[in-house]
Amino acid sequence: MKNIILTFSIALALTPNVFSQARVVLIEQFSNSSCPPCGAVSPSVYTFVNNTPDVAAIAYHTLFPYNNDSMYFENPTEATQRVTYYSVAGVPNSVLDGNVYNGSTNPFVSNISTLVNNRLNVAPRYTIESSSLTLNGDQLTGSFKFTSLSGMNTTENLVGHVVIIEKNVLKSSYAASPGANNETEYGYVMRKMIPNASGTGLTNTNLNGTDSISLNWALSHIKNKAELRVVAFVQNTSTKEVYQAQIFSISGATVGLTENATSPYRALIYPNPTANELSVLFKTQQHLQSITILDQLGKVIFEERLNVLTDRITKRINLDPGVYSVLITSATGSEIQKLIISK
Repeated sequence: MKNIILTFSIALALTPNVFSQARVVLIEQFSNSSCPPCGAVSPSVYTFVNNTPDVAAIAYHTLFPYNNDSMYFENPTEATQRVTYYSVAGVPNSVLDGNVYNGSTNPFVSNISTLVNNRLNVAPRYTIESSSLTLNGDQLTGSFKFTSLSGMNTTENLVGHVVIIEKNVLKSSYAASPGANNETEYGYVMRKMIPNASGTGLTNTNLNGTDSISLNWALSHIKNKAELRVVAFVQNTSTKEVYQAQIFSISGATVGLTENATSPYRALIYPNPTANELSVLFKTQQHLQSITILDQLGKVIFEERLNVLTDRITKRINLDPGVYSVLITSATGSEIQKLIISK
């Protein structure tokens, strides 16, 4: 059952289409800065995102129930379009990956860990990469590549979204209060959708097909440039399902584990799902110490202690179908990736 053969490589070049990224779950939060219930529960969503790897967020501020939210008036058109798209009738409202959850934030917060973990076990149908994401003065530029991981994507209407957010906005940064509830800071505030809330239609949706979206935006209403992030995601316009998301810092690096957790490096597991072969690619060479595979109950299925300098490890595996966790430990830290075995 548990035959695993490890091989190592020091090859540093690997084309991006060879591997699939780990799933990144997108939470879209609808809130209002004068709404007392929003002040009570929306911060819990942002705290969860801050502390959870592989989760991204976008917060849209609304005109209702109180029409004195400054963040809404700084970009009313795109916020309203997303309200209409999801038929949001009241706030606080949370949307998880487009159609996995759409409703009141109170029950969402109570089940957020379970909902997110279940979604992380679903293999993404796209990879999203950024390049040359830079800020020169007040001009933010970059390019995003969306790569299809499934031939089934050709039958669907898909759009790529690129969204500039400000991760943390202080109420004190406004000369006049943006709202009257008890919040003193606001998370993941949507500042601009590129080119607008409709996104960009993806046309090369065949397996390994790629589409690119360029970003060239003059900053507007940004309170703190250090808080700038870019969220990119793929969405099915018919079902509203989000197939993959990523959050990037302005250096162009994927945020995920490097910002939201303590891991000093990012490992990519591919293919995922897999039947009998698994590779782990590191961004740089690592002094790899151990590889551990655990089942959903936390039982160790396999553990190999190592002491090798490598940038990639390949395994031939024979595990029962299911969801596993792969714990990767190097001299500089540890991280866990989900692994799906399919037969």
